[in-house]
Amino acid sequence: MTPRMTNAGGTSNRALDPLAAGPLALRLRRDDGASIRLFVSGPKDAPPPAILILDGLGCAGWAFERIVPLLSEQRRVVFMHYRGHGQSPDPPRPWRLSIPTLADDAAAACEHLGIGPVVAVGFSMGFPVALELYRRHRERVAGLLSLAGPSGRVLDSFQGTQNFRRLLPLALAATKIARDVTTRTWRKWLPSPLSRELSLRSGQVNAERIEVADLELYMRGIAAMNPELFLAVVDEAQRHSAADVLPTIAVPTLVVAGARDNFVPLATMRALVAQIPRAQWKVYPAATHALPAEFPLEIADEIAGFIDHTVAPSMSSGT
Repeated sequence: MTPRMTNAGGTSNRALDPLAAGPLALRLRRDDGASIRLFVSGPKDAPPPAILILDGLGCAGWAFERIVPLLSEQRRVVFMHYRGHGQSPDPPRPWRLSIPTLADDAAAACEHLGIGPVVAVGFSMGFPVALELYRRHRERVAGLLSLAGPSGRVLDSFQGTQNFRRLLPLALAATKIARDVTTRTWRKWLPSPLSRELSLRSGQVNAERIEVADLELYMRGIAAMNPELFLAVVDEAQRHSAADVLPTIAVPTLVVAGARDNFVPLATMRALVAQIPRAQWKVYPAATHALPAEFPLEIADEIAGFIDHTVAPSMSSGT
C-alpha cells in the first residue's frame, strides 16, 4: 500500500491529494474563471505517451491511490480534478459542467503542461469525457482505455432500472429549493458509518477486495462537494452520449469491465466494445464498478501492458 502522507499538523492529506507521494501540483485557470487542480508525476524524460487519468463522477483520486505510483515509475501521469471536485473549487455561475467542457479542460491541461499525445484512461464517467476529448482534440489522444466506463447516459442502466433517471429532476429541484437543508443532510449522511456499511453489504462494491479506508475517502470526497453541483454534473452526464464516436475510433482502445458491476452492467460494456474497431476486452469476474480500487495492481499492469505492447508500437509505426 502507498504510505499515507500527513501535513505538519498530523492530518491525513489523502482526502485532498490522492497523489501526495510527491507529484507536481498546479492550478489551471480557464477562460470562464474556473480553477482546475492538476497533479503531474513520473520522470520528466519518460517516453511517450503520457497517461491522462479522467476520474469518475464525484471522484478525486480515491480509486487510483495505489495505481498512480506504479504507473509513474516509467511514465508521466497527469491527474485532473474536475470542476467542483476535490481541490478544484466550484466554477463561477452560470456553471459550465458539460462533458464536452470537462474534455476541453483536459485538453487545456495537456497544452498547459506541454504534454503530447496521451492515453486517456477513463473511469466510469471519465470514459465519456475521454471520448469527447478524442472527438474534439483528436491530435492529443494516442489511445483510449475504459475502466467500467460507458459511452454516456450514465443512469440508463443503473441497477437495471431507469427509476434513477426519472427521479433526477426531482432531486435537482430539491437542492435548489432547500440548499442549506440539503447540504447539511448530504454532509452528515454520506460519510457516516451507516452509509459505509450499506455500501459494503449491498454488493455495490466487493467487500473482500476493497479497503474500507478507500471507501471512506470516497464518501468524504462526495460529502465535501456542493450537492447542487454534484447533481448538476449527474444531469449533464445523463443527457450526454458519445456513442456516435465509437465507430470512428482509430487509436488503440482497451475496455476493462467488472462482471459484478451493477452501475454499468456487463451487457452494456459488451455492446460498447462491439462498436469500437479492433478494441481489446478484459473482464474481471469478481470486480464491481469500483474495479480500480478493488484490483489496483492488476489494473496498473493492464494499463502499462496496453501502452507498452499496443499503443507505443502503434505510435512508432504511425498507424
